[in-house]
Amino acid sequence: MVRLQRVGSVMLTVAALLATAVPAAADGVITEHGPLPSIPLSGVCETHFDNNGTLWVEQYLSSQVARYDTETGAFTEFDTPMPLSVPGGMALGPDGGMWMPEVTGNALLRVDTSDGGMTEYKLPWLNAFDAGPLHVGLGLSNDVVPGRDGAMWFTLGGLNAIGRFDLTTHEFSQYPVPGEILGQVQSLLGIIKSGPGNTLVMDVPQQNRVVTLDVYTHRYVSYPMPTPLSLPVGVWTDTDGTIWVTESAAMKVASINPATGAIREFPLFGVGGLVRDVVDDLLHGSVGSPLPTPGPITQGSDGNLYFLLSFPLATGLGNRIARMNPTTHQVTTWTTPSSLSSPCDLQADRPGSIWFGELVPNKIGELRIG
Repeated sequence: MVRLQRVGSVMLTVAALLATAVPAAADGVITEHGPLPSIPLSGVCETHFDNNGTLWVEQYLSSQVARYDTETGAFTEFDTPMPLSVPGGMALGPDGGMWMPEVTGNALLRVDTSDGGMTEYKLPWLNAFDAGPLHVGLGLSNDVVPGRDGAMWFTLGGLNAIGRFDLTTHEFSQYPVPGEILGQVQSLLGIIKSGPGNTLVMDVPQQNRVVTLDVYTHRYVSYPMPTPLSLPVGVWTDTDGTIWVTESAAMKVASINPATGAIREFPLFGVGGLVRDVVDDLLHGSVGSPLPTPGPITQGSDGNLYFLLSFPLATGLGNRIARMNPTTHQVTTWTTPSSLSSPCDLQADRPGSIWFGELVPNKIGELRIG
């Protein structure tokens, strides 16, 4: 009788943990496409649809960009002009081209989405070596986004700045981030997105803050995160102007009200959540790090926020995509079919779905959101 009581007590304890798990499990559907054909580990990370509905895929380890036909499942891969250029985060420009920095190549790269043709625009700063197809520099640009002024803006970790490229004149300019001294760290984790109004928003993880930059006045505003050493990584601006931030080391999601500067944090970590994640992995046959260390974040066509768990550069080998309701702050998660998939980046270009790269299985993931 005593043994039965102990067993019952344990079962009730586990049930209580699962009942209070944060985040809660969800019955979403993730489909994986691929693997990509070039090499077993090509560095599949960011994906974006062009204006014709074709999906483009960044492959930073193989220094390639792939075109994916979602109807036929066919991949076409294009080599960057410089070997080992490490193409970084990409974005569709107002000119219809797919833009990305070459992190080691010290250049911006434009991909013609009609035929895969590529044009390089070398950064005019910190060129360490330039001969033939090789052009190595220390600008360390890692991500790019179009601004509301029609220019392409990019992180510039090696110069502790944000850079600008004029699509009409092809002129470069830079705007140093106030107080920035460790941009090399930021160049590895740097993410830049559209911000509220005429601003851009960028994480500054080594300074534990987020900054916005007005593309016309060039005025910076800084938002220090309340939790020390939180490692803010993902940034996104909600349709209502709220800035959302993922804090990878703190295992939290934060909201910033740019009008008042008020910051709220929403913890993701909990013992119940860890138990639920382990059980969920066993049920789905997909194993990954149970720690909720969030990475890049975006907003789906349903108005909810979506972000990655776990972020590869924090703990690595996660296998989850999470959703947060921006009003109720309820969190639900989905498990990728592949174990230890390390989802790298995600986007919501196409209504009804979230697309993301998976580093370890060398595949593309698609989450249907209705």
